Amino acid sequence: MTTVLSPGEEHDRFIEWAQEQGIQINGVAPAKFVGRGMGIVAARDLKKGEKLVSVPTSAILNIDTKSVKDCDFPRNISVHGRLAGYIALEHENRKSTFQPWQDVWPTKAEFNEIMPLNWEKSLQELLPEPAKDLLNAQCKKLEKDWSDLQSHLGSKVTKSLFTYAWLIVNTRCFYWDYPNLPASRLPKKRGHLTADDCYGLCPFMDYFNHADEGCDPDHDAKGYFVTANRDYKAGEEIYVTYGPHTNDFLLVEYGFILTSNRSDGTRLDHLIFSKLSKEQAEILKEDGFYGKYSSTATPPSICYRTQTALRLLTLPSRRYTAFISGNDDGSVDQPAVNSYLKKLLEGYQREIMAMEERVGELEKGVGAAQKDVLAKRWRQLREMVGTFVKELST
Repeated sequence: MTTVLSPGEEHDRFIEWAQEQGIQINGVAPAKFVGRGMGIVAARDLKKGEKLVSVPTSAILNIDTKSVKDCDFPRNISVHGRLAGYIALEHENRKSTFQPWQDVWPTKAEFNEIMPLNWEKSLQELLPEPAKDLLNAQCKKLEKDWSDLQSHLGSKVTKSLFTYAWLIVNTRCFYWDYPNLPASRLPKKRGHLTADDCYGLCPFMDYFNHADEGCDPDHDAKGYFVTANRDYKAGEEIYVTYGPHTNDFLLVEYGFILTSNRSDGTRLDHLIFSKLSKEQAEILKEDGFYGKYSSTATPPSICYRTQTALRLLTLPSRRYTAFISGNDDGSVDQPAVNSYLKKLLEGYQREIMAMEERVGELEKGVGAAQKDVLAKRWRQLREMVGTFVKELST
């Protein structure tokens, strides 16, 4: 069992504040884990089905919260951006309603260490291609929110402070589709809500760490709650699951990777794009199969989109057409497709080994934490791709 430390006085003050907000905490407590930050442990033996935490609607920070609405941000600005703008404005307000909560959030220095968004460019370049793609999309969202909000925030909110607030929202929000509100008060009509409309920050629940197997947070019109998914012994860490995400996604969005992740996999886009002719790329775009070529680690498998692109690359056009039309299950051509994929992955193995060497050559003391996580991720990819190649060789 991991060594657990007392979380500190600021966390005691936060717990007191959380309970004043109506948050119910049953048989669990925050704890500091050596080498990996905060989490939640069982304060006593727990039974499956026990409700561990309940956060009432009134305590959930979202764009319907009065203090957020009072900022009067334009409605065309993203929900993510509006919440980040509010947090940035309140950052130096020691009388803020949420101050005890803010006091236990990660610091700017911690985010600089763990979040690829804040890494130096030279370290970002050492990320795997799927993580780079996710990071580029994240950067564009941040830049748009900052551009849209800058004139509304005033000179006291710097780009650095806004980025910190934006990452707080990004790493700590839960899916909140406003079940307590009538349709007239929603960001959009209820039938048109997207995930980007549904951000809510839940005090205390953001202590829980993620694992691919854990408690499944749920919500209704009364608020958010976490129920024990199994029996727990006192002192055992309790996880929640954020959903089925690859380690590239977890690293870019939350700043960590899992040692064991049943949902792990990788994108093969950069391998396949480099082999497509302009005409082949246009065919795949027209047919709706361009990009998002995914592989999963357990069991080793590739998605239908990948199978489609590989058939266009390796087979006569009539065989490709028969496959995407559903007139051919592709079994006859599978050996040829597998052979081509094996060569692609063998080339990727060489790329991975070269990247591992580059990471290993980073100077001591320069980005030590980043070096460790990069080395771990490339090692995971080497093992994953090696398993694929072995499967394709049998």
